[in-house]
Amino acid sequence: MTSRLKPITTRLYKAWLRSRLDNYTRGLHAIAAQRENDFHAERMLHRAMSETRSKLQSL
Repeated sequence: MTSRLKPITTRLYKAWLRSRLDNYTRGLHAIAAQRENDFHAERMLHRAMSETRSKLQSL
C-alpha cells in the first residue's frame, strides 16, 4: 500500500511546489511593475520640480 501512496504524495508535493513557485513569480513581477511605476513617478516629480524652480527664478 505504501508503494501506491508514494507516487501520489510525490505528485501532490510537486504540484504544491509549482504552486509556490508561481506565487513567488507573480510576486516578483508585481514588485518589478511597482518599481517601474515608482521610477516614472519620480521622473515626473523631478520634472515638475525643475519647471517650478525655473518659473520661480524667472520672476
